[in-house]
Amino acid sequence: MHVFPMFQNLPPLKSLLAFESAARNLSFTYAANELSLTQGAISYQVKKLETHLGIKLFKRKIRQIELTTEGYSLFETTQQMLHKLQDEIQLITPNKHKNQKILTISVSTFFATRWLSKRLGKFLNQYPDITLRLQHSVNDPEFMLEDVDMAISWGNGDFPNCHSELLFEMPMRAYCSPKLIKEKTGIKTLSDLKTQTFLKDQASNDYWTEWLDKAGINTIDSSNSPVIVDPNVRIQSAIDGHGILLATPLLQDELDKDELVEVFRNIQLDGLGFYLIYKKQNDHGSAVNLFCEWLLTLVE
Repeated sequence: MHVFPMFQNLPPLKSLLAFESAARNLSFTYAANELSLTQGAISYQVKKLETHLGIKLFKRKIRQIELTTEGYSLFETTQQMLHKLQDEIQLITPNKHKNQKILTISVSTFFATRWLSKRLGKFLNQYPDITLRLQHSVNDPEFMLEDVDMAISWGNGDFPNCHSELLFEMPMRAYCSPKLIKEKTGIKTLSDLKTQTFLKDQASNDYWTEWLDKAGINTIDSSNSPVIVDPNVRIQSAIDGHGILLATPLLQDELDKDELVEVFRNIQLDGLGFYLIYKKQNDHGSAVNLFCEWLLTLVE
C-alpha cells in the first residue's frame, strides 16, 4: 500500500506568493519590488505555477497583464488562505508581535493599481506597526463591510449604516477607441450612438441610462449591453474597439497613449467620487482613522 502526502499536489509556496503579489498589483514589476526579487524571478515563478496547474493565469499584453477567469478565481482563494495564515501567526507568535495592527481594506483592483498602490509606501513608513491588507471585493454584489475594517468605494456617497468621507470627486465620462471615431460610419454625432455597443460593469447598476438621458437621447436602450465586471478587461475591450465605456478620468494612461479618447466631453455624470467608508463605531485612535486621516491629507 502506498501512502501519499496529503498536500502533494499543491504548488510551491514561493510560486503562490509571487502569483498573489503579481495578481494583486497586476504588475510583475510591482510584485518584484514588493517581494525584493527581480522581475524575471516573478515571471519564472508564475510560469512555474501555470505549468504545475496546466492553465494560464494571466493574459500577457504589451506593458500590462490581466487575470484570466481561472487566474482571478485562484487569486481570491490564495489571498483568503494567506490572510487566514497571517491572522493565525499573529495570534500564536510571542508578545513582540502583539502590537502589530492589521488593517484590512476592501478596494477595487482598478483603484488600487491606478491610484492607491503607488502611495502606500509613505503610509507604511510613517506607521510601521500597521500591516495593510488589500481585499478586492468592494465591487462584489455580496460585499459586506462587516468582513473588512474599511473600504474605498466609488459612488454617490449613499452608503447605509456606515460612516463615509469623500476622498475626491470623480465624474463619469464616455470613452472609446479612436478607431470608432475614425471609421467612415464612426461616431460623429449623438445619433450615431444608436449603432454602438455600451460596455457596463453590472447589470443591476446601469449608469448608461442616466448618461444617455443627460445627453437627451433616452430613446436608446442600453439594457442588453454586455456586462464585463473586471474593469481591466472592460477597458481592454474598449481599446480593442468592442464598444464604449463609462469610466473615471483615472484612464489617463490610456488617453496619453491614444488607446482611448473621450467622446462628447460636455456630457458627464457628476455627484460621484471615491469615498472612504467604515463602521461608525470606530475608535478615534484606531488604524482605520489613522489611515483615513493620512489619505485625506493627500487630496487636500
